[in-house]
Amino acid sequence: MTYRLTRYALLILVLAPWFSCDDLKEPVPTANSPVPAPPPSQFDITGHWQASSDQGRSIAFDVTESGQVINGRINLHHDCNNGRWRVTLDGFEAQIVDESFLTTYNWKNDDNGIVREGTMTVSGRFESNRLVKGAFINSVNDVRKKDVPTGEVCPAVEGTFEGNKQ
Repeated sequence: MTYRLTRYALLILVLAPWFSCDDLKEPVPTANSPVPAPPPSQFDITGHWQASSDQGRSIAFDVTESGQVINGRINLHHDCNNGRWRVTLDGFEAQIVDESFLTTYNWKNDDNGIVREGTMTVSGRFESNRLVKGAFINSVNDVRKKDVPTGEVCPAVEGTFEGNKQ
């Protein structure tokens, strides 16, 4: 019996260099495929949208098939200390997630040499494939003429909007 054990032990020692421990392990499981992102909306919202604000001004934007708000345009007014200032701010963009979008961006407007700068926040929610409701907040942070502050004060303005797919 001792002779047999020695013979098997010798056989294992002779064959061991040709086998590695990795050959005896089970393969590592592969990762599952990534879960695709949910669609931006359960509704068909692709296309051009037009809305009216509680200021009676227009808001418009387009929605791409990938769920992006682009070509945003908002018309609004501020009641400043020296009168009403009407402005159109172009170019807001946002990603749609769960039927909603939110964006904040800085803007600059040159109105015949009077340069105003501020911050706009726009949000919206698609209630169906035909109806969007939302809100905006706009602040004028600086007003200058030839790089000199004008003293004009324009309080922040808040508004709501409602619109339809065109």
